[in-house]
Amino acid sequence: MPTPAPPRALASIHDGSPTSDGNGVPLRRLAPWSGARGSEAFRALDPFLLLDHFGPMTLPPGTDVGFPPHPHKGFQTLTYLIQGAFRHRDSTGGRGTLLPGGAQLMTAGAGIVHEEMPVPEHLETGGPIEGVQLWINLPRALKGGKPGYEDIPAERMPWRDFPGGRLRNLAGHWLGEQGPVETPAQIAYAHVELEAGNHFEHPLPQGWTALVVPLHGSLSFPEGILRAGQVGFLENSSGGLGTSAPEPVSFLVLAGEALGEPIAHYGPFVMNTAAEIEEAIREYQEGRWGRLD
Repeated sequence: MPTPAPPRALASIHDGSPTSDGNGVPLRRLAPWSGARGSEAFRALDPFLLLDHFGPMTLPPGTDVGFPPHPHKGFQTLTYLIQGAFRHRDSTGGRGTLLPGGAQLMTAGAGIVHEEMPVPEHLETGGPIEGVQLWINLPRALKGGKPGYEDIPAERMPWRDFPGGRLRNLAGHWLGEQGPVETPAQIAYAHVELEAGNHFEHPLPQGWTALVVPLHGSLSFPEGILRAGQVGFLENSSGGLGTSAPEPVSFLVLAGEALGEPIAHYGPFVMNTAAEIEEAIREYQEGRWGRLD
């Protein structure tokens, strides 16, 4: 049998940017990272576009902090909730409630208007909220496709224990099983928790973009320490991920096959050319994607 390739090196570490979105949701924008220029960041992230970690925070009773109606076109959003509850509705008639450990995949395609807001019970009682939103690019041929929405409840991606930790598989092949999230861009996405002093290794598809994101705690690599609030890019090689936990840590691993297409970006629109961005703005302003009242 061939000798397995050594784990990929940690090629670079970048700091996320504290910011807010929606109607005042505090978050850390992990990608594009702090100080990155648009085209440089998108090339490095391909097929991913953006990664936000919102919370953890505790909403007081009566607070409606969330993401009111807003448009998207040309990509997909994958929202993974760690704590709390959100309700989703969109201009195609999509409806759903996002609960802890669950995810929702929204395909903006040719254009959609949606919102993600706390559930009514949360507005009354308050409570903790924490989650991650990932933007995944669509290939050129599908940017004008039909928009849609899919709920992925926690029951479809349960925690799987392994020595020293556990893993939740959102997408791709992890610990011998296939995750439930399927996207046109080929991706792998896992949430891993490691106990202090333990090691985690896993293969990654050769040539895929790969990044590691500690949400809480830190990870040790031969090249250095990766801490919460940072994103680490792995060297693009044939190896997989190999890392250790100097303390209890909760982290994400993302990998994807680059689309290699030009990207034109303006706010919630991601297309291939500036002319297509201008068209998206006109379509939204003219109400062609529907509205939420």
